[in-house]
Amino acid sequence: MIAFRPFSALLMVGLVASSRAETLSYGQVVDRLTSLERLASPVILGERTGASTSHDRGSAYDAASGTYRNWSANDDGLGFIRKEGSDQVMVDLEGPGVLWRVWSAKPEQGHIRIFLDGSTTPVVDKSFRSFSDDLEKEYPGLAMTLSRGRNEFVPIPFAKSCKVVMSEGWGAYFHATHTQFSKDTKVETFAGFTPEVAAVLKKASEAWSKTGSSPYSGEKASKKVETLEIAPGKTREITRAGAGALRVLKVKPLGLPDDHIKQEDILRELTLSISWDGEKKPSVWAPLGDFFATSPGMNSFETRPMGCVDGEFYSYFYMPFSDGMRLVIGNDGDASRKVAIELETVSVDAAVAGKSLRFRAAWHGDDFTGLDSKRFVYKRGDRWPDWPLLVVNGRGRYVGMSEHVWKFGGWWGEGDEKFFVDGEAFPSTIGTGSEDYIGYAWAADPPFITFNSPSASVSRINPDAQQDTSVCRFHLCDDVPFEKGFQGFMEVMPNRDCRPAIYEACVYWYGDSSSANPYAAVPIAQRRHLRPSREMSHVLPSTFEIIKPGPGLIEGESMNVLRTGSGRHWVQDMGGFPDGTWSGDAHLIWTEGKAGDEIEIEFPVGKSGRQELVVAFSKAPDYGVFTISVDGQPLGKEFDFFDDKVTSTGEISLGDFNLTAGKHVLTAKAVGRNPKSRPGATGAHVFGLDYVRIKEAKQ
Repeated sequence: MIAFRPFSALLMVGLVASSRAETLSYGQVVDRLTSLERLASPVILGERTGASTSHDRGSAYDAASGTYRNWSANDDGLGFIRKEGSDQVMVDLEGPGVLWRVWSAKPEQGHIRIFLDGSTTPVVDKSFRSFSDDLEKEYPGLAMTLSRGRNEFVPIPFAKSCKVVMSEGWGAYFHATHTQFSKDTKVETFAGFTPEVAAVLKKASEAWSKTGSSPYSGEKASKKVETLEIAPGKTREITRAGAGALRVLKVKPLGLPDDHIKQEDILRELTLSISWDGEKKPSVWAPLGDFFATSPGMNSFETRPMGCVDGEFYSYFYMPFSDGMRLVIGNDGDASRKVAIELETVSVDAAVAGKSLRFRAAWHGDDFTGLDSKRFVYKRGDRWPDWPLLVVNGRGRYVGMSEHVWKFGGWWGEGDEKFFVDGEAFPSTIGTGSEDYIGYAWAADPPFITFNSPSASVSRINPDAQQDTSVCRFHLCDDVPFEKGFQGFMEVMPNRDCRPAIYEACVYWYGDSSSANPYAAVPIAQRRHLRPSREMSHVLPSTFEIIKPGPGLIEGESMNVLRTGSGRHWVQDMGGFPDGTWSGDAHLIWTEGKAGDEIEIEFPVGKSGRQELVVAFSKAPDYGVFTISVDGQPLGKEFDFFDDKVTSTGEISLGDFNLTAGKHVLTAKAVGRNPKSRPGATGAHVFGLDYVRIKEAKQ
């Protein structure tokens, strides 16, 4: 029989299931959609959540070197596991489990077929577009289009296996999030959209659609309403003793000025922290507004666990404690502030509370705690463009994040989510784009709009998308459990017209005592920002560290060009090319030159003596073959600057020279082209100089 499990029983199910095999009916699987209490239950050993997506299969991990290759690969629309004839296998899972969410940016007429438990007859077989259309019509609280992204949260459980096959013409961009239960778990396999199944889904759809209101009922709760005035540099706190759970938290800032910029500053000056069971370092710390999944300022939005309605923030996350709780509001500003706070707590059996996971939340920007930050630097690190959301050890479950992008200009979200669970070398979740993870698609169409949904929201964006963007995504059914640790990343690779850009995140998870909050509170100076403008284009995440000139290095773009026989010379920005590195992200380029012509470039020498000249050039498909001379002295060799891609040569020693202090001349003469070269609009003899480095000659 299919029936909903009462909310109050779900936590006990989790406690029991952590120590022995669990039997799940279809109704109990669907309960995971609607129960926020379940998220606090202990991690079930052997349970894993991941995603099967159409991500670019060019990204790879090299086990021999322990490094990542082509890690920014971005052709994410048509990847698949394997082909079976002309069909593409998108999901292939063994053991008991459940498909939670199917998403696509472009479902078309090709069929989606879902095979369960080895059956040769699919339980679903219809055009991918009809699959989305029909679910959104029948269960609008669970299945919805969010700014062109098709999101279908309709659970499809299986006892032994699941394979999702897409036929030709299915469309582009695909996600399926799924949980694989422990091997001895017994699951009621999805029987199709029978009347009984439809009734359960309709009930869940109704519950999920009720965002903004409390999901709790039936238990006697204790409610506390208090107005706190917090002096500059001071804190105020609210405590509760004993065992229980905080399940409703509402905060309304009072007396905010009409000026929106001042409001934004105030909500970054005010902070919220929560400690459980007498812990010294809080489990929760964030600027006030950011904790509630939106920033900067007051932005109206509604999801099931968090939101902001009529100037009041709310959280419905279930937060148990066994030996008291302490909530602290801090004020790092220079004026007193008032906030109205409402807390709703319930009593919890001490034994249950003791075994439950604790709620954690951390806000940060550019914090690489627990990581080797050098591996994440633009072009030079094998793990670029990954940017950390959460890196934590121990046992728990990741349940979501909010992200604020302070920016000016174009598209910020050209990056994928990547989740590494329990030390895995290759992530069990790797997505297809930041907006795809949230639930929308193609960066939407202008005018850009905000939207609400049970598990995700865009709470702030301008119609022209020029400035701040605030998004959130919560894993209410597809939470990611971990037993040893979790590393979650979002690729940060904003388009070149998106400058400046700063990324900040508030991340939410549950954990036991082994997975405490690893992040430090962030000083006020690092929390407030001026309004972004094009004049601040140099402000970028730390992963975009520009290579600075070293000792004796002379940038090509700073050199004086004395003469060119033909064509033109100019400074080219090289920051947008994924291969190669250029000092200062730029080089001196000579284009439209003719065979036999030269470019003469003047460079300074600081002192006289025997010195080595080391030079870095550029290479590309339309670059030519050159001879090089220094002060009219030919080096006696040719340099072929052809490459299949735009890249850099690295340092090349031209040899040792007797150089006097003063000005000298490097001459490059176009003498030919590689047979593989591909001439473009700028000719077939393009030349690029990154820098000259002057070193003392070796004795």
